Amino acid sequence: MISLKGRITGIYIGSQKGGPKTETPSAELIADHGLRGDSHAGVDRNRQVSLFAVEVLRELQQDGFDLSPEILSANLFTENISLDALQPGSRLSIGTSILEIVEQRKPCRSITRIDNRLPKRMLGKCGQLARIIKGSVIHPGDQVAILPLDSERPD
Repeated sequence: MISLKGRITGIYIGSQKGGPKTETPSAELIADHGLRGDSHAGVDRNRQVSLFAVEVLRELQQDGFDLSPEILSANLFTENISLDALQPGSRLSIGTSILEIVEQRKPCRSITRIDNRLPKRMLGKCGQLARIIKGSVIHPGDQVAILPLDSERPD
């Protein structure tokens, strides 16, 4: 069963593609652009923000992988939302922001530098890529909700 409500547990911004990200106490989501200050912002209209489930991170840590949110290079870590079950076109609200899921994240080559077993282990559990439909400033602890498919589509 897909959980419809959860929360943001961490927000991360990186200055270099493929490099680690730094935790930040808030971030501005900019519609059709990305997270202000992140290396991926403004590069690809359909891949503006990356999301990762903190439950998957904990599972990997319990399996012995030495991982932290910073080295997984996702922007937003969520809790109690079944991210990997979402389909393209699904929409999430985070505070007053609205994100639309574009595609599942795939393990990138840089993850093999951490452990060469990770790409295979993370396949299908790597989170999602989204575009920002409506922006706002977000904070850890903000509620995340899956919006109904028939909800009003402002774009």
